[in-house]
Order: sequence, then C-alpha cells, then structure tokens
Amino acid sequence: MKEKMNLKISILVVPITWVVAAIVAIVLWATHYDWMYYLIGVCTGLLNFGLMIKMNRRIVRMSELYPDTAAIMAKRQAWIGVLLRLLVFTGVFLAIFFKEVYKMPEDDGMWNLVIAFGGYATVKAVLIVVYLIFGRRVSQ
Repeated sequence: MKEKMNLKISILVVPITWVVAAIVAIVLWATHYDWMYYLIGVCTGLLNFGLMIKMNRRIVRMSELYPDTAAIMAKRQAWIGVLLRLLVFTGVFLAIFFKEVYKMPEDDGMWNLVIAFGGYATVKAVLIVVYLIFGRRVSQ
C-alpha cells in the first residue's frame, strides 16, 4: 500500500509542477524577466526527480531479486543516483553561469542564475507540499 501511495504522489508532482511553472513563467514574462531560465531550472528539477524515482525503483527491484546482497547493492545504487543527479545539476548551472554571469560582470546575468535556481527549487517545493498533504490524509 505504501508503495502505491508513493507512486501516486510521484505521479501528482509532475503535473502540479508544470501548472505552477506556467503561472510563474507568465508572471516573469509580464515583469520582463528572462522566463526561459526559470523553465530551464524546472526542467532540470524534473529530470533529477525522474532520475530519483528511477533509481528508487531499481533499488526496490534489486532488493527483491537479490535479498542476500540487498543492502550493499542499495547503497551503491543510491550513491550512483546521487552522483548522477549532482552531475546534471552542476552541468546545467555551470552552463548558465558561463553563458550569463562569467561574460557580463553586471548584475543582470546573476539574476538569470537565481531565476533558474528558483525553477529548480519549485520542483522540490511542490514535492514537499504534496507529501505534506498526502501524509496528513494517510495518517487520518
């Protein structure tokens, strides 16, 4: 039952994130900020969220197939997943840094990096809110 609830929560996070991202992107567009960097941050966050879900499923499947070495394999897969997600995050944000901030010493490029990080944090915020809402419903 808990695995099905986690799957429901994971499925809900993506469309809710896209709705929130569309609203925020429209507000950024209306205020003449660079909304594309926000969407780049959201897409990076959703990519990392998908990688996390995939690694979680792989760990569960391996623990069912190989119960003797489940702990060792789970730790290894968890570290591989963390490093892969960190590599994606670092690559995207370094690309934004070298494209926008490194060339221009003024503050305009730094705002694009902050906006992209806000998009990345949107996925995390939606995930926390969905977990809090569903956690209360399950416990009642």
